[in-house]
Amino acid sequence: MALVIYDQGYRIQTPVRALFKPGGVNSLEPIKALHPAAGEEQRIETEAERFRLQGAGLAGKKHPQQPAQRAYAASEKAAEQPGAPQLLAAQIMTSPVQHISPETTIRDAQARMRRLNIQHLVVISTEQRPLALLNALDLDQSTLPPQSPVAVIHGRHLLAASPTTDASHLAASFVEFDLNAIPIVDADDTLVGIVTRTDLLRLLITGAHIERWA
Repeated sequence: MALVIYDQGYRIQTPVRALFKPGGVNSLEPIKALHPAAGEEQRIETEAERFRLQGAGLAGKKHPQQPAQRAYAASEKAAEQPGAPQLLAAQIMTSPVQHISPETTIRDAQARMRRLNIQHLVVISTEQRPLALLNALDLDQSTLPPQSPVAVIHGRHLLAASPTTDASHLAASFVEFDLNAIPIVDADDTLVGIVTRTDLLRLLITGAHIERWA
């Protein structure tokens, strides 16, 4: 399993992109034009013109894939190759995960985040099924009374991954869907960890398996 969607604690088969719209990828495109190497200027100008024409809908050409979409597809293909070295979610995730119940108040959730110096809390049901992911911004921007339960502000759907999901797939998903964290669940729908953008940045700093991220 790579990515899976939970709807009120239960897995559903709806495609990820149907509920989690791609976002945060357009800003990556101009990076390709920064500091072009010698002899590359003309090619970049040609590609830019082609993209402009496609954006205008001319000649009925298909829009090019965004960089994050290409990385997402490449990570899936790499994970399917037998014998390919992988850095898995289980190796980089934080565990155990801080979690709360839907009845936890906004005030208490904020207090726990401050006390533990964390930015995310996973909401789980009484059956220990993952329901939602809350971040500090969700709580800070809420206009509801602080004694309100977090159930009134968290979303209905949760995007999660398995412990065997490749780290490059997670990285591409962060950019593709503009995520800050992905809970990790096992085959029994038990919450076993969480991977955040900070975890992936730490990998970049240490250079672990960096060749797989190109």
